[in-house]
Amino acid sequence: MAEQLLKSFAALVFGVVLVAAPGAISAQALTRLTVQTFWLTSDTNRPRVDEPFHLTVTLRVRQRVAQITNLELPLLADVELLGDERQTVSGRSGTLYREKITVVAHHAGSLTIAPATLQAVDASDNKAKQWSTNTLTLSVGGVSTSALRQGAAQFMSRAVAVLRALLWVLGIALVAILFAMLLRRRRHVVVAPTPTPAPSPAPPIAARTPREQLQDALVVLRAERTRASAVAVRGAVWRMIGANDGATLGDVLRRRESVVPETRDLLIALERSAFTYDDDLQAAIQDACFALERAVGSVA
Repeated sequence: MAEQLLKSFAALVFGVVLVAAPGAISAQALTRLTVQTFWLTSDTNRPRVDEPFHLTVTLRVRQRVAQITNLELPLLADVELLGDERQTVSGRSGTLYREKITVVAHHAGSLTIAPATLQAVDASDNKAKQWSTNTLTLSVGGVSTSALRQGAAQFMSRAVAVLRALLWVLGIALVAILFAMLLRRRRHVVVAPTPTPAPSPAPPIAARTPREQLQDALVVLRAERTRASAVAVRGAVWRMIGANDGATLGDVLRRRESVVPETRDLLIALERSAFTYDDDLQAAIQDACFALERAVGSVA
């Protein structure tokens, strides 16, 4: 009887150990820290659609540690993650951990960034705890690329519908005019037309030299400092060196014509003026004008 009771007690103790073991092991895996500050910040409260911005998680602890473990970044479900940079600095006052996260939003409106969390053993009472940063609420401005494409598709659809209606109206009007002319047709003497001498062929148009084409591009870009002009000048220079409009900057830079430093600088400056963000547009166009001037001077 005593032996049976001893076996039952041993089984009970073994079961308690199995239940308690995961929590003990989990607590032992956590770092013992004294958290002083734990913040989540953004380099802008009003990011723009499709323009990258940065979130920064900053943690300061009293202990000197080589690395921070069990830190969970915010759930970034509504933005695209482009990359992150981590920095851990230890000194006499403790350890400063900073993680810079590069993200981009593709939709306008209110954007809420959930807090980052840290699991560790609180050095003040030796208990496992979880700390959380603040929540960020940002206002994303601008129009997404998908919205622009949708608007352009709707505009084209309406334009096609209007064009079809105009063609129907013009066709009906033309039929009516022809019918009226047939009703009013009368006999008349047909006079043989006097043969006209064949016009002399027009003199051939001399092809414009690369220097003249670059000068034309410079005049256009100086007169109209807009993104549309930058795109048009970029395409003209692309075609001048033998590249098609669909070629990328990397494709064009690999061509034999791009070996000349002035031509290479011009191609890079035109690419920037055509696709840079709005705040940098005028500076980019000015740099493109300077590059065109140098390219004109280098071409014979």
